[in-house]
Amino acid sequence: MRLEKVRNKNKGYNIYLIIANREYGSYWTSPPKSVDHADLEYIKDRYPKINTNIRMNQFKELYKNLWIEITENQKGIMKHCIGLDYKKKPYRNYFFTSYKNEEWNNLVTKGLAIKSTKEPDKYDCVYFWLSKQGVEFILNKSISDKVYNEL
Repeated sequence: MRLEKVRNKNKGYNIYLIIANREYGSYWTSPPKSVDHADLEYIKDRYPKINTNIRMNQFKELYKNLWIEITENQKGIMKHCIGLDYKKKPYRNYFFTSYKNEEWNNLVTKGLAIKSTKEPDKYDCVYFWLSKQGVEFILNKSISDKVYNEL
């Protein structure tokens, strides 16, 4: 499952739900930044394919990611963190850099990354990881806990 938003000429957004290469669109005039308050019936009215609580929860997580803005450089370091700059499939999840790194600390603030709680080494460096939300954000699709834990 994936979500994509496209700015509409009427100043709203078309938000597309993509499941198995099929698109299901819905026009939102002034979409909220979160749909955590919405129940299954509300979401199902907009997207009939969201018909279970599991899909609804996946939808809500992906929906949050639509409104997070990051720089191109941050996208690049996130991809590097999970190994997408060398392979087509993520195979790791760590990045070692200064604990003061502004870009990584900004990603932590947005909930896309996790910072090590250990003391910095003698070079003032610590590990950062992408959170599950961060991996889903950069891959632009939902992933299972099992896949996330195997990174």
